[in-house]
Amino acid sequence: MRGASVHRCSGAAGVVLLLTIQLFAQSGGDRVMTAVRSAMAPALPFPATTADGTVPANNDTEALWMVRPLQAGDRTIEVIVNPLNEANQLKAERAMQQIERNIEAAQRRAAAQYDRAVSEAKRTGRSQEVDGVTLSDEGVAGARIDSESHVTIDVAIDQPAFKVEIAAATQPGASSQVSIPGAVAVLTTPSDTYRDDDNVERYAEAQTIVFLGRVTPPEVQKHADHLFGVSAATTAPSLVIRLRGNEVLIADLLRKTNWDSLLELLK
Repeated sequence: MRGASVHRCSGAAGVVLLLTIQLFAQSGGDRVMTAVRSAMAPALPFPATTADGTVPANNDTEALWMVRPLQAGDRTIEVIVNPLNEANQLKAERAMQQIERNIEAAQRRAAAQYDRAVSEAKRTGRSQEVDGVTLSDEGVAGARIDSESHVTIDVAIDQPAFKVEIAAATQPGASSQVSIPGAVAVLTTPSDTYRDDDNVERYAEAQTIVFLGRVTPPEVQKHADHLFGVSAATTAPSLVIRLRGNEVLIADLLRKTNWDSLLELLK
């Protein structure tokens, strides 16, 4: 009985120890995220969103952007276009007009295809498949307005490896627009359009990946047409920061972020 009792206590102690380690790691990660958010503050002088992330908490109509407040465990900073700003509303209205034109054109194509299919079925007795209207029929305009309406900042902290696949018109390469002293590498992919395997035009959002700390130089491999893999081995302390979305705001973030403070954090 004593042995069983000791075994149960030991197991409980192990669970408590594991939870303590996990909580310590999470709290450490939260501190790093707070440091990243602080380092980016000069480029993100925008109001926080409401809890549901739909509008600025202070109903600000002047700011172009708003930022979701960090929560415990978050490893992503989300910057979202402010829907209360008049200039943003005009951009969204113009984009919606283009999307509506694209959908109307797709509906006309689908109706014409249906009429041909019915005629052919009457002539041959064989039915044919008819393409419907899908989200892809919004065209590049829909993907572009979505991309230009946000910047997503993913932060990998002390990960054993970094791997990501990027669908893009061009292969990710070393940035020619920004230099971050002390960074292992800065890889960038501009926004662009390309045609997929079905010859459908796609929009590739702008992306930049910044490698800091104990990281091997990243490798880029072509996995398929317009699909590239980026990988690097990392050990603590390290940060890999991936920015995706609005190209202009990403460029501003790269210029104004206090990278020295993050490099100091990794010493």
